[in-house]
Amino acid sequence: MSTSIFRSSRRNRYAAPIGGVFIILCFVGFFTVASFCLNMTKGLLDNSRKKQEYETMLLPVVIFDPVPFENPVNIDNASLLQYSIWATAMGEKRDQYEYDDNNFVVIPASDIDVTAQRLFGPDVKLEHRSFGDLENSYLYEEAIRSYHVPIITMTGFATPKVEEINKTSGDVIELKMGYVPPSTILDLDASGNIQEPEPQKYMIYELHRSRSGWYLYAIKDLPGAGLLPGDIPSPIEPMPGDEGASISQIVPELAGNGMESSAASSEAGESDGSSDEGSSDSDGDGEDEGGDETEGDEGEEGEEEDDTSSESASEMQG
Repeated sequence: MSTSIFRSSRRNRYAAPIGGVFIILCFVGFFTVASFCLNMTKGLLDNSRKKQEYETMLLPVVIFDPVPFENPVNIDNASLLQYSIWATAMGEKRDQYEYDDNNFVVIPASDIDVTAQRLFGPDVKLEHRSFGDLENSYLYEEAIRSYHVPIITMTGFATPKVEEINKTSGDVIELKMGYVPPSTILDLDASGNIQEPEPQKYMIYELHRSRSGWYLYAIKDLPGAGLLPGDIPSPIEPMPGDEGASISQIVPELAGNGMESSAASSEAGESDGSSDEGSSDSDGDGEDEGGDETEGDEGEEGEEEDDTSSESASEMQG
């Protein structure tokens, strides 16, 4: 009987270590599964990656602060071209484009068409032509069907920040888009670190789904949220004395020889005025002299009439 007890104790002496290993593995498996479920739930709730994708997609539109619209086909052609050109210039092929002699990047119109369809949907059609102003000119060269784009002119623009993503239906979502102004020296804290400025205003960006992905369909005002308090810009008032002034008078650098010619013409006008005064004086003197001569003639005629009347009176007396 003692022999059987000894054998059973030898047979069970590894049970405790093996059981301990299994318990440890159970704890490890439990924490692994719990961590996986927690990370998965956090990934579903946290849509920061999706927000970043929308911010990158809509950056070429936000930097120009577009006016609200209800359908991309209602946007004017120049604005559509500008948004699509910059979306192309900031896209995946930006390192493949060449530069001309003026350091303008040359972008084919075919790439801009593809970008416009992806950014604003399949109903958008572009009319390729040159547009812009003196500061930002987008030149379209028909011979090579490409645009010459001044990349270095874009500075100090607002950047997008998606605050909320609201899904209204299966194929429509709305983004609460914040416009973050560019950083300045006032955004530095006491330690010299740049603090991210708060959005200056908010808009609603409506996206629709197509076969190739999401595209911008409308921009709407956010009810009850425009400019933040204290950020309302004051109206631009004209400079005193500038009513009816030409561009050469307002911006002297653009005047060039035009200002010199205007000064010369003003000096010539003054000299002409002095000569006119001299001539008028001489004419006045002439008129005075003529008037004296006339008065002399009238006096002589009056004397002759008096003599005639005296002679007739004497004859009547005789």
